[in-house]
Amino acid sequence: MVKGRRFAVVWFAVWGVFQAYAVTMVLLGRWKRPDAFPEEAYNSLIWPDMVFIPMYLLSSLLLYRGKKSGGVLGVFSGGAVSYVMVYLFALSGLHGAVNTVFDGVFLGFNVTATLQAARFLIL
Repeated sequence: MVKGRRFAVVWFAVWGVFQAYAVTMVLLGRWKRPDAFPEEAYNSLIWPDMVFIPMYLLSSLLLYRGKKSGGVLGVFSGGAVSYVMVYLFALSGLHGAVNTVFDGVFLGFNVTATLQAARFLIL
């Protein structure tokens, strides 16, 4: 594994596993929706996320193996996560300190990983 992509590899793998867990718990009714988010809008994120989970994991694997397609998928994956994080910020109206802090941290990690994937494509 090349040092310059290490964070992206780990981030997309962790994010994919976390999202698989979260989606499963939401579908089973065991995930408590944060009060700051309207139920209908929050639940509408579940279906697209199920499509992106395999892409997060595949991005991680391909980046680990040094494939340029991993960089392409990493940029797409990072864009998807960034979109969702910004959407969640907008939904919450920046209310709820815990949601704002965690969404901000996740967005920061994601931007870092996306930049690493993009840099891998360019270099």
